[in-house]
Amino acid sequence: MANKAGAPDVVATLAGIPTATIYESAGKWGDVAPSIRPVVDGVRLAGRAFTVKAMPGDNLVIFRAIEEAPAGSVLVIDAGATDRATIWGGTSTVGCVAKKIAGCVTNAAVRDVAQIRKLRFPVYAAGINVRGTVKSHPGWTQVPISIGEVPVKPGDIIIGDEDGLVVVASERAQEVAEKALEKRRTDEAREERILRGEPIRAVLGY
Repeated sequence: MANKAGAPDVVATLAGIPTATIYESAGKWGDVAPSIRPVVDGVRLAGRAFTVKAMPGDNLVIFRAIEEAPAGSVLVIDAGATDRATIWGGTSTVGCVAKKIAGCVTNAAVRDVAQIRKLRFPVYAAGINVRGTVKSHPGWTQVPISIGEVPVKPGDIIIGDEDGLVVVASERAQEVAEKALEKRRTDEAREERILRGEPIRAVLGY
């Protein structure tokens, strides 16, 4: 995928690289706390952050965010950093699928997991909880937030796989993508040598 200038799209580039490689290439920065885990196995997440700040247990702002967020973005929701408050469920997921939103990351809990998994919609959350929500506080969208001990600004790039999540600051995205591509090529070449029978210590140089 290329942008209007013909250069590779940085989100598409990072989407094809393991999160661990991206983290290393970013100077070992941007790893989201491992308490925020994928709800759906075997799906990757990639997109620019559309940030949301919600009161714990109140998801009124979520529906506004789904309407406002552009296709391909990731809703990144700070909802109190607790698995005792649910912020996301089946209706939110269906709304995102209809809008072609790329995924959801939250430091709160989610429910309707069977429906989320059936739709194969990428959701990363702090837990699963049967509790419902209230709808009274307007919340905030497109403001700086923190998720899993990592700051997130609107437009930062969010990449997720089965290892976890990494945040790439928008102002460093091109630099990190280039370094991650090079590191991935180096890693693959090294692994090919090991598969051909070279001693692992000789290949690694230790």
